[in-house]
Amino acid sequence: MLVFSQNMVYNFFIALGVMLGACLFGGVAATLNGHPPLKTMLDLGDKIKIWAAVVALGGTFPSLKIIEIGIFNGEFRGLIKQMLYIVSALVGAHVAYKLMVYLEGSGRL
Repeated sequence: MLVFSQNMVYNFFIALGVMLGACLFGGVAATLNGHPPLKTMLDLGDKIKIWAAVVALGGTFPSLKIIEIGIFNGEFRGLIKQMLYIVSALVGAHVAYKLMVYLEGSGRL
């Protein structure tokens, strides 16, 4: 159970870090190109949320294989664990996006 909870924390923070890092460097690129950095960061964050979760999970194929085994072979424990990993990564990406919205100050929380 300890490894499971540790992996959920890893997934959360990896997705959060991918979002924050990508949007921060996207904002730098927007500044260099003469575009509004905050708007670019929010647009980019909205577009890459799902990809941050995929990165946190280590790619989609191992996750899909475990889901397939869970559904077709009746191993529901692995299926539930994988779903919780996915939710953890999605929540991490969403928290990063909401943090950027809050820091931008548009009031879209």
